[in-house]
Amino acid sequence: MITQKELQEFLSIANETIAQIDLEQKLSQKSELELELQNPAVWSDNVKSSKLNQQLTKISKEISTYNELKSEIENLEVAFELEDENEINKIKSKLENEIESIQNSKFLNGKFDSQGVILSLHAGAGGNDAQDWTAMLCSMYQTFAKNQGWNCSLISLSLGEEAGVKSASMEIIGENAYGLLKEEAGVHRLVRISPFNSGGTRETSFAMIEVLPNNLNSEVNITIPDKDIRIDTFMSGGKGGQGVNTTYSAVRLVHIPTGMSVQCQDQRSQIQNKARAMEVLINRLAAIELRKQKEFEREIKGGLVSNEWGSQIRSYVFHPYKMVKDHRSGWESADVLKVVEQGDILPIIWSVKKSLKD
Repeated sequence: MITQKELQEFLSIANETIAQIDLEQKLSQKSELELELQNPAVWSDNVKSSKLNQQLTKISKEISTYNELKSEIENLEVAFELEDENEINKIKSKLENEIESIQNSKFLNGKFDSQGVILSLHAGAGGNDAQDWTAMLCSMYQTFAKNQGWNCSLISLSLGEEAGVKSASMEIIGENAYGLLKEEAGVHRLVRISPFNSGGTRETSFAMIEVLPNNLNSEVNITIPDKDIRIDTFMSGGKGGQGVNTTYSAVRLVHIPTGMSVQCQDQRSQIQNKARAMEVLINRLAAIELRKQKEFEREIKGGLVSNEWGSQIRSYVFHPYKMVKDHRSGWESADVLKVVEQGDILPIIWSVKKSLKD
């Protein structure tokens, strides 16, 4: 059992951490937001009302966290007086997790960190291996989103001729989704024995991840003239029933001035897919405009980089040894399957954020 001195040292850290949540300020902000949301005029503006609701939800959660932690500290003190070692360890472990969560929250204070994210993957050098690697990364991020309790929906999927995925885009909606995933943007490198090579040789392949916050149109007004858009329709290649593969429901929009293209096939009708693709295209064009503004330069992480040797942010090695290593923070682990198959990337994410703050 912990000593009196150890308990006091722990409680000191806990109280200092909890004090970072200014309760009086949060209660005042909550009252102001609730009052503003009572104004009927606010609900005529979907963007504004949505933002206010998000702010209210976040502040309410912080207030709840403060109250819960204060209560747990009191419970820990009582458990110590009763010399209940099992209860002490249980409460202390819970408090340690909450304290770490509060300390980590300081890395999620960017302009768009609380927003959802549009995550796109592109196979790079490596042929079938690269396409298979891109499919593995798709699964990794979908599993991570599920682990976080987020909603993940596939926007588009371009399959390889023989295996894997050429490119894919997904929208992930959840608390701090962009804030947590934005540093995933970049090239991810895989080293393994190729399952597509009869000679059993070791191959290196690459996939590039693009990460953008969604709903950037609320920050900058983007208008696209009809003459600047080319619309292509094609048969959807994804799951969804017989009709998906027999109707030209998938849509590709090409922005002629920039050459940027966006495709969508997750909706059942061509009209719905066109509207969805337009949302994503406007979001990407808004990101380009925001990158030109200095205040947003470091907030928008979705820029494309060379998808090849020398530009990788992280390596995943299956042979001749097993290791995942992030080249920015130096974080590494031999448990590659836990990262790739179980989506356990949160420790890597925090390591990168902490290294970038140093």
